[in-house]
Amino acid sequence: MVEPPSAQAPQSSPIAADQAAPPANVWERLKRHKVLQWTLAYTAAAYTILHATQMVVESFEWPHLIVRVVTLGLIVALPVVVLLAFYHGHKAQHRFSTAELSMLTVLLIIAGSILWATTRTSVSHTAATGAQAPRTSIAVMPFANMTGDASKEYLGDGIAEEVINTLTGVPGLKVPARTSSFAYKGRNTDIRQIGRDLGVGTILEGSVRSAGERIRITAELINADDGLHIWSKTYNREFTDIFKLEDELATAIVTAMQGTINTSAVASLNQSPPTQDVEAYRDYLHARSVALGGTEDAFRQSLALFDKAISRDPNFARAFAGRAWMRLNFVLQGYPLSNALADAQDDAERALSLKAGLPEAFLALGMLNSLRGAWIEAATNFQAALAGDPNNTDIITTQTVFLQDSVGHHRKSESDLTEAYRLAPASTLVLLDLAVEKDYLGSNADAARFMNLAVALGHDRNTTPTPQVYAHVATRSGHYSEAADRMVEALSPVARVGGGDEVIKLVFAALADPSKKPAAIKALRELVQRTKASSLGIPAGKDLMIFFTELGSLDDAYEAANSLLDIAARSGTVGSAWGPLWLPEMHAFRQDPRFSAFVARLKLPNYWKQYGPPDDCDLHGDVLVCP
Repeated sequence: MVEPPSAQAPQSSPIAADQAAPPANVWERLKRHKVLQWTLAYTAAAYTILHATQMVVESFEWPHLIVRVVTLGLIVALPVVVLLAFYHGHKAQHRFSTAELSMLTVLLIIAGSILWATTRTSVSHTAATGAQAPRTSIAVMPFANMTGDASKEYLGDGIAEEVINTLTGVPGLKVPARTSSFAYKGRNTDIRQIGRDLGVGTILEGSVRSAGERIRITAELINADDGLHIWSKTYNREFTDIFKLEDELATAIVTAMQGTINTSAVASLNQSPPTQDVEAYRDYLHARSVALGGTEDAFRQSLALFDKAISRDPNFARAFAGRAWMRLNFVLQGYPLSNALADAQDDAERALSLKAGLPEAFLALGMLNSLRGAWIEAATNFQAALAGDPNNTDIITTQTVFLQDSVGHHRKSESDLTEAYRLAPASTLVLLDLAVEKDYLGSNADAARFMNLAVALGHDRNTTPTPQVYAHVATRSGHYSEAADRMVEALSPVARVGGGDEVIKLVFAALADPSKKPAAIKALRELVQRTKASSLGIPAGKDLMIFFTELGSLDDAYEAANSLLDIAARSGTVGSAWGPLWLPEMHAFRQDPRFSAFVARLKLPNYWKQYGPPDDCDLHGDVLVCP
């Protein structure tokens, strides 16, 4: 007889036990299914994947969008991993339940939507900035000087500038101005960064070599999005063929870009050269290059080269405009040059008679009329210069410093310089002027930030206006010792020999402790007597005006200010760059009854009647009232 099966319950497997005895609560399930362990393991794996992706993208210079997409994908995948762990982390279920499938579907739809939207937005933004349209915009960089002769640096600059002038006339092609692309000269800036800064998709680089009268030019187009080469070519020519070569190069560039711009424009690319005499052109380029030296000898050498260019070609409009600007720089720097203002005006007007609308000529006239106090005429000149070359940051900065700041229209200057910064973010001159503008407006953090950027790009921190801006920012923050150190570092040899360093320290000590003001005022007066104000220089004279005002000695402040006007009058000007009059530190100076007579000497009331008074001021007849 067969015995019946035992009534004892069979041994259950661990899986069955787990199914039969579900966790008492969610927390128990999270621990039993090792959700935390799954999450940590996934995080470590994602970290490794992300870094590997970053390395590959940088090695092959692929678009950074790949890293963004991978990063976002790893993030949105995390909820999916957590959900899978919750159900399968401890082999709790082998099959997907209906609820689990529903949740997975919803998570995947959300993740896919996020990835799609982000990728689409990134691509649209990239295309809008030009990175995905590398053949519709181009920045022309100065060509590298490979001649072995530093004095021939001007050759590469001249070629690049003429190519810019030619390409600017091509329909559908965006070309940043010379002042924007040349700001990167001498800096090892990544091509992709330049493209992002200037909002272009293509960069033209090149180099110049020479042997005797022969030159060899190599040019290459580079996609600014990925750094890959689009086109390159080498030209060997006689220097006498330079203008034909520049036209040929511009034509080759446009041809290489065909398909995205109007290629019918190629036939009309050839423009009239700036002069028919290539030697005059060489002298003109050399003159501009030499002038950058800034010394009196450099200025005289430059002026002689402009003379030489004009003697070779009396119809060379750009040379006349360049010589006008050179003459004005003699006046600005205080170097002796007889009849400088009248000759500069003759040169600028001659340039306009040869080439109507020439921006360089109008710029020279704008500067000339600012120096003479003919402010209304200066405004007309600067407007004409900008009409001919609206993206030229040299014109923008000159107008703001010598016209708008002098008349007290600092908010307009701030707006214009912000636009200049957008056009040329690597321009040291733009950064300096923007820092000064923020200083005038009392925006301390911004003033220091833009000045730090200028110094980081190579500007000498001991050269005006850097010490002044840093000192103002430090003083307003109560850091008087730091402000004194900034100003002492920038003292001229004359002031230093005269004991200026100790006087400066005493001035800032007095600003910290008003009881020391009488001693500081006395020390400043003695410094002026020892060194003679005229020998200290114009920037130091303006510093004296500010120091005396801050110390409460307005008689001395007005004596210093009027001395500056007296010095300027000897050269037939009213001085230049009078923006410091509107500093917050000069409030008491502006409140003094003598201020109306002072601005009358500057010939400002007529300008204010036509263009409005300074910011936050009112004009009653010829009397300016500032709160």
